[in-house]
Amino acid sequence: MKVIKKINNNFAICLDRNNNELIAYGRGIGFPQIPYELDNLSKIDRTFYGINSMYINLINELSEEIINASYEIVEVAANTIEKELNTNIVFTLADHINFAIQRTEEGIKFKMPLIHEIKHLYPKEMEIGNRSLVIIKKILKIELPREEAASIAMHFINAEKTQQVITGNIDEREIIDSITKIIEEDFSIVISKDGLNYSRFVSHIQYLLKRRDSETSISSDNKVLFDTMKSEFSNAYLCAKHIKDYLHNNFMWDISDEELLYMILHINRLCVREDCHR
Repeated sequence: MKVIKKINNNFAICLDRNNNELIAYGRGIGFPQIPYELDNLSKIDRTFYGINSMYINLINELSEEIINASYEIVEVAANTIEKELNTNIVFTLADHINFAIQRTEEGIKFKMPLIHEIKHLYPKEMEIGNRSLVIIKKILKIELPREEAASIAMHFINAEKTQQVITGNIDEREIIDSITKIIEEDFSIVISKDGLNYSRFVSHIQYLLKRRDSETSISSDNKVLFDTMKSEFSNAYLCAKHIKDYLHNNFMWDISDEELLYMILHINRLCVREDCHR
């Protein structure tokens, strides 16, 4: 195996003997002078094929423990779900887990109104979600709220390679493009559609769309937080309100304050990385 580019000391981009590009993980493989031939393949603990280049920088944003937990969860999923999963799932799930941990540590709790529907409609994915919490507690020593099991299940549902259409003639892509345009107009920016930041945001919108038929009001735990976010991130709040108006005017869909809070968080997260506040 030829190591051709260092990501960090333990991750590197490599070529296998058939010249297929992959990301390899192994203690110290990125430390020697690059490029070099790695003859001792026992130094490689894990390999990842077909990874989109946008996720390479993400590797340096996440702890190895979170990536390892994600890898173990995806291994469980691969033996449970019959459908093919997106090849980037280990890193997108790791990013999802990292954000869930941040929310938990900051005391941000979200209700999961579709938890019963997921249990009945996607029992295998829900089983993975439940097992994920056990794996996360074992590896990362943190106990996530039980609602995160359904959230992780939704992440796998999104990662399954199936056609993504909402209902009737309403196309998911049309809604995502319209929401993106609202953000660009509100912040006078052009969002890179090929970047990781946008991919993260799209994943949230896909998740939101799958919850579109649920009815939920903001929890008492989040009411104070919602009021604080409205004040502290007023531009993101106004943008979220514009998106809420768009969904109501075009699809007669009224998202709750709970969902609005979640959208403010993701708009702000996107904008921090896109430098919307410059």
